[in-house]
Amino acid sequence: MPLYVWLACGLYWMNGMATVVLGSVLPLAVQHLHTTYVFGSDLVFLQFVGYWIGVPLSSMAVRRTGYRGAIVASSAITALASAGFTAWPKPLPYLVCSLANGIGMALMQATVSTSLIEWFPARRAVIMSRTEAAFGLGCVLGPLFAGACIAAGRWQMAFALVAAAAAALAVAGAFTPMAARDSREGPRDAHTDAIHLANRRDRALVLALFMLCVLIYVGLESCVNNFLPAVFVEHFALPATTASVAVSAFWAAMVAGRMATGWIARKLPYRPYLILAAVGTLCTTVALAATRSVVLGYVECVWLGLFMSGIYVVTLVFANHAFPDLTGLVTRLVTFFAGLGGATLPYAFGWTLAKTGSQWADVALALFAAMLFGVVSWTGWVTKRKSRSPSKRVHAAG
Repeated sequence: MPLYVWLACGLYWMNGMATVVLGSVLPLAVQHLHTTYVFGSDLVFLQFVGYWIGVPLSSMAVRRTGYRGAIVASSAITALASAGFTAWPKPLPYLVCSLANGIGMALMQATVSTSLIEWFPARRAVIMSRTEAAFGLGCVLGPLFAGACIAAGRWQMAFALVAAAAAALAVAGAFTPMAARDSREGPRDAHTDAIHLANRRDRALVLALFMLCVLIYVGLESCVNNFLPAVFVEHFALPATTASVAVSAFWAAMVAGRMATGWIARKLPYRPYLILAAVGTLCTTVALAATRSVVLGYVECVWLGLFMSGIYVVTLVFANHAFPDLTGLVTRLVTFFAGLGGATLPYAFGWTLAKTGSQWADVALALFAAMLFGVVSWTGWVTKRKSRSPSKRVHAAG
């Protein structure tokens, strides 16, 4: 595997840590700051406002400084934001650091994902599944480290590891070779029929559907990342240290699923994969809303992670497959709409949790999953109709 892909995996691992640490300590942070979960929604909202800033910033940074400069800048911004969380546990600094954290994460994701998709066009899902698995590993380790900090009475130090990792990766990014590699090397994605978009209306519809899939998926994932410990505290009356394990269980399953995604993508075309994953996500969130058993709740977190593990990366590569002439634009739009979903749905979810309690919040999670299934099914139907070869539509699953 090229050295740059290893760097990309490290960057995604660090972003995974940065994504879930705040949610892991949120119940204690809310108490310390004398606020409610509505303030938690504000933090998540500002983090994804930072995404909207970071995506266009990525395009400008790559044009002016190249991929290397953009990657180093993104890691430095994330390091400063996480250090700010550690040093200034006050409401206003938290809001500022959350915004900066979102900028750094979006700048990194847009830059790295664009480079990988441009440099490895024949095995996008295989390569991206590795970086997404690294992201998931960070999301597993983040809550575990946060739980140890909570147990030690120093929950603010949960952000210190993220700051140190981001600073180290900024240095590594300055020296890692960055160049395109021959895409014929290594395993390739399974064949998916080319999509024929004959006019501007078709292109706009398909692009909008892909972006809506990304928006809803990332919103759902962000709700789990940031509020699942709070839901377990409220729903099952668990202490914060025990509840934080729910995110680790979810992301452990996500890592396992994303490691398998690279293999599955070589066997199963994009379209049926997304539909099966969306069905499983919907069924699991409905079961989580209905359960009253703590043990069963943790088991359902594992299944939820398995079903959701490959949705983002497969949607990303499927969208680029549909628009092969717009790789950079599509990838940045995906990151932008990921930020939009990560801002809006968790904001509504946090408000629901604060105003109505965990039961209705669980229902809201299931409703988001139902929306995801509906849009994925619609996207699958439209893209299948637009496949180039009518004769292959009968025989090819993808």
